[in-house]
Amino acid sequence: MRVYFLIAVIFSVFFLYGSYATKLTIKNNCNHTIWPATQTSQGATISTGFELESKASQTLEVPNSWSGRLWARYLCAQYGRNFTCVSGDCASGQITCNGAGGIPPITIVQFTLASWSGANDFYSVSIVDGFNLPVSVIPINRTDCSHIGCLMDLNDVHCAEQEEFEIRDQGNNVIGCKSACMAYRQDDLCCTGAYSSPQTCKPSSYSKQYKEFCPYSYTYPFDEDALYTCSGTDYMIKFCPWG
Repeated sequence: MRVYFLIAVIFSVFFLYGSYATKLTIKNNCNHTIWPATQTSQGATISTGFELESKASQTLEVPNSWSGRLWARYLCAQYGRNFTCVSGDCASGQITCNGAGGIPPITIVQFTLASWSGANDFYSVSIVDGFNLPVSVIPINRTDCSHIGCLMDLNDVHCAEQEEFEIRDQGNNVIGCKSACMAYRQDDLCCTGAYSSPQTCKPSSYSKQYKEFCPYSYTYPFDEDALYTCSGTDYMIKFCPWG
């Protein structure tokens, strides 16, 4: 009888640990609809794209040991069988991105989740690939873990001053802000070629300017000060956090 009880306990523990999921709640605080998307780099695939109306939210249950990124698309429309977005499109032709990444410029939220194992989660916001919407990441019920993000709308405060960084829609509105790498395609700005290591790639004047606007975000590939850790928590991701 004790043997059966021990087996039951072992299977119960395995089931609880194996099925544990970190909850990522995505909130759309923007005054327009967005279409959040995800791309998995490690672990089981989660929902790769969905519609989120203004002020609505949706929670994703992300399995343990998951690593990936998420971003928001907007100005999207369905044309016949083809779904496309002016900002953040993944070129899948569908609302779901099916493993494809977003087309820059996009503001990216990145996670590596240890979940039930007890190891730390790692999370960050990156504008290395440019910027399209402000975003915040908040560990829920953990005041000892950092609230991070790129909270300022760089489309207004940065791109409006530098035309070569602007992405505009058909109405001539600025809807995205390029990175210096995207704007100029130079190895020293992209951390490529001879500049592909932390020793040779340093923050440029452009990434330093981005850092002034968004101090809690990656602004160039080796910006390790922008990587944060927490454990045993769920996360709230807000697009247009002050909307």
